[in-house]
Amino acid sequence: MSKIENSVSDIFVKKILTNMWKILTKSEILEYWLRSGGSQTRLSYAMNILLGRKIVERVASGVYIVTSEMTPLHIGDQYWKIINALIQVHSPSGGIIGWEKALELHLHNYSIPEILIIYTRDTAMRIRLIDNREVHFRTLVSGTKTGKKNLWRTIGDHAIWIEIPEKIQLCGKELALLESLSLRQHDNGIEEANIVRFLRTFHRQIDRQILWELSRYRYIRPLNRLRVICRDLWYEEVYIMTREIIRNEWGGCYLNL
Repeated sequence: MSKIENSVSDIFVKKILTNMWKILTKSEILEYWLRSGGSQTRLSYAMNILLGRKIVERVASGVYIVTSEMTPLHIGDQYWKIINALIQVHSPSGGIIGWEKALELHLHNYSIPEILIIYTRDTAMRIRLIDNREVHFRTLVSGTKTGKKNLWRTIGDHAIWIEIPEKIQLCGKELALLESLSLRQHDNGIEEANIVRFLRTFHRQIDRQILWELSRYRYIRPLNRLRVICRDLWYEEVYIMTREIIRNEWGGCYLNL
């Protein structure tokens, strides 16, 4: 190895170490390498330096964290930064948190899920993190009756941004509720408890127009389940709107169930 190569490597390592415990994508590492005087064709060599010396650790596909051998990595401390980086790498058009985690985030439950569902415009893949948690990128389409329409724009129109502390997008209240009501696997009543808690907090904020728009594409059975729950818990306003949507759009076919 030449003296020049040693110098480039030294500069590169020093630049990377200024980012201790930060999440870096492979493209960001390449940028540091190029600024240090390295060439794009030798990025693999640069990555081997970082991984070999344990300066960075791969946490997921295309995403790394600058580490210290003196301090063990706790992925939970960096989880949402990792999620943001994964969206940046694998779904540049954006990603929206879905399923029950979206409902929990509306309820300020920031616990780390074993599996996180992220809806995207056109990315479908599964990624395993170094602690064996999973991130699933999915597209969402309507049923055959509505032509299997891609619902990315519909999801995005009603999504919201939160900071936890990373700024991240999640499904709006109506979709988060219907998504949770769609789940078939229940874990000791946790899902039902979340739904009841959510309704207690947000039942006056449910938007009938959004509920109708979503159910006409995909969520008629969850809507009916919501109707029954609201009837039993005396959330009359939501009960009435769900009953009217089912009667008007589906001929009342679920109302006797």
